[in-house]
Amino acid sequence: MKTTFWRLRRRKSAAERGSSVVGLVILAPMMATLLCFVVAAGRLGVIESKLTSAARGAARAATQTQSVSAAQAVASTTAAATLDRLNTGCHGGPKVSVLELDLRPGGKVHLQVSCVVRLSDLAVPGLPGSRVVSADAISVVDRFRSGGS
Repeated sequence: MKTTFWRLRRRKSAAERGSSVVGLVILAPMMATLLCFVVAAGRLGVIESKLTSAARGAARAATQTQSVSAAQAVASTTAAATLDRLNTGCHGGPKVSVLELDLRPGGKVHLQVSCVVRLSDLAVPGLPGSRVVSADAISVVDRFRSGGS
């Protein structure tokens, strides 16, 4: 008589029946929660990268101006335009803080761009509803530039 694989399989005992269902019931919520944490970490990482790009561009644009008020205005406008173009989804828009502003030749501009990121749509217990992400950038004013204040 020819024996096949299907006939050699052992039968599950009464104690083993349903154990795969119990394992699935226990593991499925844990895997879904882990996936949501990975999505949240990815979202924060991507937005931080976009904020870094916006801060660098805003700091460089601020070094091209001649006055402090113009530098602050250009930095805010450039950061907002960059983040809008990159589609970051900052809740309430980005906030540009000028940490240092020395527009003399050889001086530096130090900016911080921050953004509120919503995480409430992930609905993970223990995860905050939103988080503030920020990035800094420093740009040096051209040493051979004429003028300045």
